[in-house]
Amino acid sequence: MKIRKSVLQEALKVLGKVVSQTSPVEVQRSVRFLGVGEQVWLTATDGVESVTVEVTGEAEDVEDFAVEYKALRELIRSTRGGEVEVTGKRLDWPETEVVPDDAVTVELPPDFGNLLALAAPVVDLREARLVLRGINLSRDGLTATNGKELLNLPCPLKIPEDMTLPFPLALLTARPEEAGTLHLWRSRNERLFRIVIGGFQWQGKALPGNFPDWKQVIPADKTLDYRIEIHEPERIITFLKTVPDSPPFHAVELNVVPGGVAVVPNNFPDMELRLEATVIGVQPRAVLALNKYILLRMLQQGYTKFRAHSDGRIPVIAEGGSGRYIAMPIHILPKHQPEKETNKMENVENKVVSAQVQTVAPNHEPETNPLDELYNTIDTFRNKLKLALDESTLLVRKVKEVQLAQKQKERDFIQAKRAIERIRMAI
Repeated sequence: MKIRKSVLQEALKVLGKVVSQTSPVEVQRSVRFLGVGEQVWLTATDGVESVTVEVTGEAEDVEDFAVEYKALRELIRSTRGGEVEVTGKRLDWPETEVVPDDAVTVELPPDFGNLLALAAPVVDLREARLVLRGINLSRDGLTATNGKELLNLPCPLKIPEDMTLPFPLALLTARPEEAGTLHLWRSRNERLFRIVIGGFQWQGKALPGNFPDWKQVIPADKTLDYRIEIHEPERIITFLKTVPDSPPFHAVELNVVPGGVAVVPNNFPDMELRLEATVIGVQPRAVLALNKYILLRMLQQGYTKFRAHSDGRIPVIAEGGSGRYIAMPIHILPKHQPEKETNKMENVENKVVSAQVQTVAPNHEPETNPLDELYNTIDTFRNKLKLALDESTLLVRKVKEVQLAQKQKERDFIQAKRAIERIRMAI
């Protein structure tokens, strides 16, 4: 069988996302070639998912053989010229389950692959909850979340019930730009799917478990009392790329100032970017602080309108891109804030002392009420306590997430160890 070198190289980039090169099973580290005339289908599987790519080649009658992925890569490197001649051996390739007649068929729009590419950065592949390692499909479109941010992309899918795709690494590599179809069915108490877009085919199992009820996370419109619209997102993107990391929050403030906003990294107050912006609504009482990487993804995907609550206690909705990007603001005090608070407290003390002196003088009323100043000071202290409580709650949740991730790693290690022991016993 003969295939152009560039065509085979591009196909192997896609199939390499499925091939398990270290698997003891020869099929799982190989690529199957099935050719009929000028049509050639290349297939790879990891035992759960199967990906097929159709390419143009030159086969004699009907050819069916398999070649190990590493051998194919070496063949491409060692072959000179624009065409590669591929030969292999027959393997007992597992039969791909046929789509039943009663399977649900859903039409996919031409931009389906691009929508998956937008949702992919939000997915956390180290998440302890398996269902959050994929992208959810429903009548409301595509939804991805990692527990800290959520992205919903509207997409007209006539799907009877939602399902969660495993992380579509091969599809993201192929980037097909045609309309396609999604087939859904059940087999042996498992939900199976097949996505066909042009010459690309991906079949596997939907992730088990219930995806979070993400609609409850989206705040009602009436609770968002102000909006910031950024007119020069490129400047902020360039600025954020120069901001050093400041774990664990990587907080960046969007301070509302006359005529626009000031972008200030929380841990680096000397770094500041002022630019024009449109602010509509009430004056925010709390500084809007977001994770640097979340803010960067929002702006890079075209989300330039931020709707938030003036107290900063509920999620922020970013709009302007392909859907709705929701993130929880960070409830921490800026590093440079205590100095301002100290000055404020000194002014309060001076006013209280001045008021006390004036009360001694006859026929003069005090300009300020010491009790009011005391109440203001108590309110300020109470707000600090609330912020500290919020931060401690966030830290507790982070500790739990780390514990879950560690337990998952331990389980994976034990499973890998058992698999190695089984291999040794088989040898």
